Amino acid sequence: MDTPWEITIALLFVLGALFFASVIYAFAWAKKNRQFENLEAGARSIFNEEEPEGRVTDKFPPR
Repeated sequence: MDTPWEITIALLFVLGALFFASVIYAFAWAKKNRQFENLEAGARSIFNEEEPEGRVTDKFPPR
């Protein structure tokens, strides 16, 4: 008969393996859908003419 510790360790091992497999799947999906090709474009897409990149025009909390 298995002790509670053995059951707990086996459950944690299975959950860890499932988590690892889901992380690998997520990275494979992102690579397949070209999510990692141009990382800077997404970072710059939040800027516009009113708030150009590199210049702070607002602050939180206001002073």
